[in-house]
Amino acid sequence: MPAAVSGTVQAQIDAYLQARMEADHIPAAAAAIVRNGETVYCRAHGLANLEWEIPATVDTAFQLASATKPLTGTLLMMLVESGELRLDAPVREYLSQAPASWDGITIRHLTTHTAGLSDEVVSHVHTRAAGEDLPPGTPNTVQEIVAAAFELPLAYKPGERAQYGLADFVVLTAILEAVSGSPFPVLLHERLLAPLGMTSTRYDNGVDAGASRITDIVPRRASLFRRHEEQQRDFRFFYPIWGYAAGGLFSSAADLARWTVALDRGELLRPETVEEMFAPQRLTGGEVGLFSPGWVVYTHRDRRVVGHSGGPALGDIVRFRDDGFTVVALANQQVLMPDLAPGVADIFLGT
Repeated sequence: MPAAVSGTVQAQIDAYLQARMEADHIPAAAAAIVRNGETVYCRAHGLANLEWEIPATVDTAFQLASATKPLTGTLLMMLVESGELRLDAPVREYLSQAPASWDGITIRHLTTHTAGLSDEVVSHVHTRAAGEDLPPGTPNTVQEIVAAAFELPLAYKPGERAQYGLADFVVLTAILEAVSGSPFPVLLHERLLAPLGMTSTRYDNGVDAGASRITDIVPRRASLFRRHEEQQRDFRFFYPIWGYAAGGLFSSAADLARWTVALDRGELLRPETVEEMFAPQRLTGGEVGLFSPGWVVYTHRDRRVVGHSGGPALGDIVRFRDDGFTVVALANQQVLMPDLAPGVADIFLGT
């Protein structure tokens, strides 16, 4: 098996990305393809920063947004495999303060968005803060979000339906931190990122400080842009630290290829654990849900696929389960649809 795609296929993928960048006004894009544990394509195009005209490289750190979740899912399954927690254990086994109404909620429910938690939790925290006369912009902690979730009624019975939401992953964060004794960003770095040498992958740890926002330096960070009134505008999402399991990670095409290679080669998880990570939750009515632990489960051209996008269209990961390859696509322009990775996959499927 060749170690890389042919020159013809590389040129086709390059041309596709460049055409999409021009059509959608995307300053920079990077993509990687991993097939059966080998990186066969990893290239970047365009400008990571328009003000300084800095070219993007395969080590440029793009905002993944909700495409962070597959890495959270990988970390979770590593802790499951090590015996530090059980996927089907009740949440109350780890969070004893949870109300009795949570008796039927398991960790698997949280990771597959089937727990029934209300996504009004964030507004509920702000309402409580206003009632307690806290200063505007006071950062919320994982503990505050979870405490607010305890106070709200469930939106539906656990396992009854799949409904994408943030609260699930904040409660999951509290559990991961409880069993490991480490803040989530530290846990992710120590268990997953550092061992794989993912040096371009990190959070910016942004916090509000009055009228200012303070963040860490993120080496090789791509600036983010949004098209407005026919002009590029600089913008950035603000991801609170308590939501980092759900979104906000910066990473590069090269780093995400390293992670995917390690998954393929069984260096992170046993094959049966990977299969469980990709298995969607079956709902109480018998239907198959849309989510597995950290991933979205769907089909593309009648092929079984798992993946996740974020932004929308800032980060996209598409893993073809039966074809043995994964496509990562990253961009620094907020557009409507995360379709760069499927487009690259279609070219690759045609080879």
